[in-house]
Amino acid sequence: MNKLIENLRALGPVKLGAMAAVAVGVLALMATLAMTGGPSPNATLYDGLGLKDASNITTALAAAHIKYEIGDNGHRIMVEPTQLDQARLLLAQHDLPAGSSSGFAIFDHQNPLTGSDFLDRIDETRAIDGELERTIDLIQGIRSSRVQVVLPQADDFSLHTAPAQASVMLSLAGAAPLDRQSIDAILNLVASAVPGLKPSNISIADDRGDLLAQAGRSDNAMLDARDASLKQATEQHLTDAVRSMLDAALGPNQVRVVTAVSMNFDRTAQTATSYDPNGQVVRSQQQSRTKSNRTENDNKTVSVANNLPGASTAPATPKSVDATSRTDQTTNYEISQTVKHTIHATPEITRISVAVMLDDVQVKGPKGQMITRPRSAATIARIQNLVQTAIGYDKARGDVVDVQSMAFANTDTMIAAPKQSLIARFMSSGMLMPLLRIVVSGLIALAALLVVFRPMVRRLTAPPVPASADAAIAGSTQAAIAGPDQEGVDNPIRAIVELIDRNPEESVAVIRGWLSQEGTS
Repeated sequence: MNKLIENLRALGPVKLGAMAAVAVGVLALMATLAMTGGPSPNATLYDGLGLKDASNITTALAAAHIKYEIGDNGHRIMVEPTQLDQARLLLAQHDLPAGSSSGFAIFDHQNPLTGSDFLDRIDETRAIDGELERTIDLIQGIRSSRVQVVLPQADDFSLHTAPAQASVMLSLAGAAPLDRQSIDAILNLVASAVPGLKPSNISIADDRGDLLAQAGRSDNAMLDARDASLKQATEQHLTDAVRSMLDAALGPNQVRVVTAVSMNFDRTAQTATSYDPNGQVVRSQQQSRTKSNRTENDNKTVSVANNLPGASTAPATPKSVDATSRTDQTTNYEISQTVKHTIHATPEITRISVAVMLDDVQVKGPKGQMITRPRSAATIARIQNLVQTAIGYDKARGDVVDVQSMAFANTDTMIAAPKQSLIARFMSSGMLMPLLRIVVSGLIALAALLVVFRPMVRRLTAPPVPASADAAIAGSTQAAIAGPDQEGVDNPIRAIVELIDRNPEESVAVIRGWLSQEGTS
């Protein structure tokens, strides 16, 4: 360390200042190159734009003299952070981004005097398409969408009208496929927005060419697909529940779980009517009474004297009297009645089967080697009880839980997949481009150091030289060839060598001049 300090002191302040200036310049150059070659410092103005919106936005920014940067194949626009708020206010003034379609705003700029029924129908269809596209674009995972709705046209001479139909084209934002829940949401959104449109008349496809929903499917087919999805989700839920519970007790990669669920998706409606004879209630009551009296005379003699005119008739004496009385009563009772309507629309689990495979435990053998041993029956029984509790085991339903202890395959003895080389892993890690920027920046700085700064340092640190290098070299040459008997012949040769070392460029120029003169002579 002391020797280094002494060497630095021997250089003098001029040489030290020159070296410091060169070091500072090289560091500044490397920092500049690293900053310019790194990631963009601009802030994202809008991302996930359509090409039409991106074109309109860049035109507005260029007219306002705001610098911008385009990325993600034209779907992202970035500006400087200091101009981010100004750019957004400017674009809001121009109603940008406007989206891929205008929706019902298409009627804002129409002239009612130049319209027709045909144009009105076309504009109505375009407006419905645009509004649906705006709504679908709000769903997570969708970059953009295209909707085409076919509305039925009423014909005065036709008894039947074609149903409405629609097709949806989706551009997904990521690599993951669209889940079933989002597909059902799109089907119901489109069907609810168009009168007379059924979900079975809607087709959905993505930009990868996958058919997500097929038109023409019956309602039963859609229900079957939904039932299969529900069954799969139920099995996955039970499997995850059992695996997470056992992983906490046994550790990771110690258990394998497979679940099979049988479900009844029948949808039934049942009506039951029950009567309660003990719950009688008088609804109506009617009562009537009838009385009658009958009298018979005792005088029944018939003679001529009784039939003569003016003859007196003896009064008849009653013989007997007959009296009759009758009463009628009618009572109506209301019997208690119960009517029960039951609709079974929720799927019912009819059976659950769970298979659990446990890895054998590893213990030390008599000689110290590791051997595998099946788990004890008590451990398997406890795990079986835990699994039964986790899945809601029902013996009457026929549920089955099978737990076995088996040795898992040893991955060390199996043929391992070829490992990536260090270079391949490095190239796929995403660090290649930043490292290349640093290396290129360092090479440029080194080249600048060798080409520009090194001659400057040599000129600043070189001792005073003769006025003319040609004269010095010529004089030294004459002294060197004066003869071997002369003293001090080695000194001029050493001086020439040192002079050439100190001034390589000037020496090369002089030698080239000599060679050119000899060639012309």
